[in-house]
Amino acid sequence: MMVYFMRMSFWVGLLLIILAGCASPPPTSAPPDTPTAQPIDVPTAVPTIPPAVAYNLGEVTIVQERFPEDSRFRNMPVQLNGIIAVPPDGDGPYPVVLIIHGTHPGCPVNDMGVDVWPCAPEDEQPNYQGFDYLISHLAAQGYVALSINANAENTFGFGEGAPGERLEQIFELHMNALVAAANGGENGFGVELDGRADLNNLIFFGHSRGGEAIDWLAHEGGLTAPDAAERYGYGPVKGLLMIAPAPTFTLPDGSDVPLAIILPACDGDVIGQEGHYFYEGARQNAAQQEWATSAWLEQANHNYFNSILAADFLRLDDRLDCETRLSKETQRTFLADYASDFLTIIFSDDPQRVTAAWARLGLDAQSPAPNTLFGLPARVSVLAPAANRQTLFVPASADELTTNLAGGAVTAEGVTTFFCEAGFYTPTTKPGSEPCRRVNVTIPGNPALVVVSWEQPGGALRFALPAEAGDLSDYTTISLRTAVDPLSPLNEAGESQAFSVQLTDRTGATAVAATRPDEPALAFPPGQAEEDSIFDELFTGRAPLTTIRLPLSDFAGVDLSQITEIALLFDQTDSGSLFMGDVEFVARNP
Repeated sequence: MMVYFMRMSFWVGLLLIILAGCASPPPTSAPPDTPTAQPIDVPTAVPTIPPAVAYNLGEVTIVQERFPEDSRFRNMPVQLNGIIAVPPDGDGPYPVVLIIHGTHPGCPVNDMGVDVWPCAPEDEQPNYQGFDYLISHLAAQGYVALSINANAENTFGFGEGAPGERLEQIFELHMNALVAAANGGENGFGVELDGRADLNNLIFFGHSRGGEAIDWLAHEGGLTAPDAAERYGYGPVKGLLMIAPAPTFTLPDGSDVPLAIILPACDGDVIGQEGHYFYEGARQNAAQQEWATSAWLEQANHNYFNSILAADFLRLDDRLDCETRLSKETQRTFLADYASDFLTIIFSDDPQRVTAAWARLGLDAQSPAPNTLFGLPARVSVLAPAANRQTLFVPASADELTTNLAGGAVTAEGVTTFFCEAGFYTPTTKPGSEPCRRVNVTIPGNPALVVVSWEQPGGALRFALPAEAGDLSDYTTISLRTAVDPLSPLNEAGESQAFSVQLTDRTGATAVAATRPDEPALAFPPGQAEEDSIFDELFTGRAPLTTIRLPLSDFAGVDLSQITEIALLFDQTDSGSLFMGDVEFVARNP
């Protein structure tokens, strides 16, 4: 019972992350298996795979200001090292990808469970080396890539500095050294960098708490600002890729650069997939201008993206969908492929390559949402750039159950609706919130949503469009996000849900298109209901909200320049209950 309580409670979940530090446990048996540069074209892959080269810039001292001058914790010794790979030819400059690993004990843990810092170099676990395969792959694709040692940021064995204080200093020391080497100065990296690293085209990748780290550096540090290069000598950051991210001290609030998140469905470390908060922060931010996506990768765990980590601490033996796992090699190949396409979208000026990359990542606005990525079972949540979408319904508040974001009325006919605000809560702390299932079903990111339920076919949820919002001729797609409530008696266990979408134009003409029979977002989530003495019933699986897309070309017979209403018709099944949000019209890809 208590295991489930920890899974469902956001606060306890965060406490587990902090205490465990996203730590890698002893091996366990795994289940089966300068001037601002303009965007540049990404070179095609070269046949040679450059090696990852270890570098050591020497020992430095960073300062923890919260400790007094006479404290042994004020001046912290840090070895400034990492691994780097560069394209094998002598051309350039190339965009720079910097990777930050997660919180896994760098120094051996003592009897109190603390990794006492510092430790001898031969005793330190080189967590940064776990991305050697990735930086070699990226270098072969035409990027300067490096993975830095962030163990000093993550240790619990040298006092507790202010959040981000160590990280900022470690990052700046690496970057200042890289700037010097790229400009022909002192070079301790062991590879030729003079004129080869384009530090005005910078990308951050982060794994586990490294995902939080790159968000903090990029946004709190101002590295996404257009004048970053003038202020720091490098930047701006052009995009963020988070791998199984773990927020602990940040409050995700959107991103002003493209954001991609990979969520492993069988994460045995960040067990509630709290990293999805970064996507939800973008979705709820009215000022969000850039695109964001979250890929839900089935059968993947937390640690296998890093080649030196053992299996996750928690085995998730109660998860039916985790009985079979992806191999280490499969997860790493997925990440390498995903990262290549993410970078292509940001940097390439070849429209064909970019279009192909959009499609492979499941981002193509004109294609149905995928159920696989790179041949592996996966689903996506996709937030188009603000300039490419007209949002009717998020929802951000209960007001959207009566008036949509375009200013038209919202009408529920034959269905019940219930607004669930974002976050984790219980019926005790928020009386009447039982339909939100916060304590019963893990919905990654605990997003704001509406529960839509019907007890017989024929119900509808209607969104009226004022005249000024009714011209859809510049849009290509209707997009929304849903998940099936696995504990509702209105849903038949193991069976997918379905509904239709209807458009009505100013003449009264209508056109209807139904969701696909195998729509990924409407599949009944794998898992089982189990009785619990506190919460009555708990679902062992996960119910992520993912995207449904219906092409506007499917709605023949209506004038798309004069649409007065979009309606969700619950006419395909006898009854049902869905978690739902994000009803919007989306244009073609940028």
